Amino acid sequence: MGAAAAALALGAGTATAADPIMPLSEVRTGMTGTAYTVVQGTTISSFPVTVTDVQPAPNTPGGALILIRAEGPLMAQTGGIAQGMSGSPVYVTGADGVARVIGAISYGQGDEANVLGAVTPIERMIAVSRGAQALERTRVPAAVRPTRVVADRAAALRLERSSPGTRALYPLARWAVSGIDSRLTPLLRGVTGARAEIQQALPRSYRPAVTLQPGASMSVLVAGGDFTVGAIGTVTYVDGATVLGFGHPFTGAGATRLLLGDGYVYNVVAAPIRGGSFKFGEPGTVQGMVTGDRRDGLVGTIGRVDAIRVHSIARDTLRGTTADLDVVVAPQPQLVPVLSDILQLEPIMQARDGLTGGTVTVKVTIRGGDLPSPIVYRNVYAASDDVITASSGAASRPLTILLQNSVRVFEPDSIDIEQTLTAKVEAARITAARLVPARVRPGQRARMVLTMVRYRGEAERVTVPVTIPKDLEPGRVAFRVVPNSPDGFDPSPADLTGALLGESAAVRARALRSAEADLRELAKVPRGQRVLRAVRRLSEDQHDAVRLLSSGQDAENLSAGLRVDVPGIVIYGGRAVTRVTVLPARRPVS
Repeated sequence: MGAAAAALALGAGTATAADPIMPLSEVRTGMTGTAYTVVQGTTISSFPVTVTDVQPAPNTPGGALILIRAEGPLMAQTGGIAQGMSGSPVYVTGADGVARVIGAISYGQGDEANVLGAVTPIERMIAVSRGAQALERTRVPAAVRPTRVVADRAAALRLERSSPGTRALYPLARWAVSGIDSRLTPLLRGVTGARAEIQQALPRSYRPAVTLQPGASMSVLVAGGDFTVGAIGTVTYVDGATVLGFGHPFTGAGATRLLLGDGYVYNVVAAPIRGGSFKFGEPGTVQGMVTGDRRDGLVGTIGRVDAIRVHSIARDTLRGTTADLDVVVAPQPQLVPVLSDILQLEPIMQARDGLTGGTVTVKVTIRGGDLPSPIVYRNVYAASDDVITASSGAASRPLTILLQNSVRVFEPDSIDIEQTLTAKVEAARITAARLVPARVRPGQRARMVLTMVRYRGEAERVTVPVTIPKDLEPGRVAFRVVPNSPDGFDPSPADLTGALLGESAAVRARALRSAEADLRELAKVPRGQRVLRAVRRLSEDQHDAVRLLSSGQDAENLSAGLRVDVPGIVIYGGRAVTRVTVLPARRPVS
């Protein structure tokens, strides 16, 4: 817990005063200057640059660029301009003898030596900062919009023209991840896009926070703490608590709420011939928020972290081990459900140290923020070979409904995920049932004796309490006894690496479709209550339970009939019929 707390610490010293800038109108071909970046650890290094041309378009975002040639021995070491150098500030000495910032190295030109690049003018980046700050001061909860990850800006523009209600994101091509099992990285495709390269550093390392100053490593993260997901660039300009960097977009989301952090660079992988040199590093301490993500760069603010805090713990009763994660997640509706899948699965993989069969009990508690009271979702999953895949999506289902529905977003403050893994496969099929006593009155407490056959085991009897429904008419009544929800057991071997991405995405999609159907049915209920009712209906999807259905009730409707809990045993099949005589209800004594 101490290391996690260190990784979430805020700030690393006093705010840095802004350096003087040189307007684009004063930049000339042939000028020489110095660029600053980190190529190992956290030490800022420098290399000379020469301005080769100026492309002025000062009133067009992303239009004005300063072309440069990077030089010196550092470029030979790094294989030229590497990914992760985006944002590296370039200083040129003006006529007054003062070194002034002209902008941020942001693009490579694809030459053989990989030393020709483009600089985003500092004026354009400051304009992004002012716009982001104005939006932050007037920010109101955004309308719910469906989001899709696309390959690039051109694809984003095409999608938004064809589907005006859709928000298109085009994330960077290289992401840095630490602290999660490599078999879980396919889940990140819902965040990074299918074509992104994901560099993985294991295990998570904890280091002191680093001051965000021009030339220092800067991370924009979607998750930080005991595991990190984000991209590493370079700080361009700092003005008090405001930090500018990258010189190009991260996802192109415009106004956004991502996490701002420092970073650590292990080394630079040189690949100049294909223009693919890159920094191999790890996002570090979360120090604030990124609020602007536009064509001319990122703007962040050092200070308060506006994030969802997630605590995920898993216990393996066989090994006697526990894994415990503390993470902060950027409060972006399209990101939280995907990341919650990883936060559910990573601790249980650590506790068991691999894939396994058995039974997992999952409890997800969602609190605070816009929620009037906590949301609690609990379920049990069993599998003969890979219970981790079988349980995937349990945490993301309620979060998908809360954050991605078409009526109202409910953003929580915190999420707690608790899991217990046992080695035994606790799964059974129903073969017979009877109610005791055989003559009952409406509302009476009774018992149900279930005969079940365990998976790969023998028949056994289990007695569970039942309360007879109060609305039954007197007479002979037959109840069908069926599994409440038979989807909690996977009897076949599974491959986590191949199946997990599709399984989790499908679970989230089914949850949202079901919730949208509920929302339409609840049209007369106030908007906020509609969403809360829809997410609380998840509690009906309980795998360790059976239902008693009377004549005409549909087994596919989880709200039909009387649910009876069979704690800890996943009921995955079979059915039975039990009959009772219902006596007239006792009249109250006057």
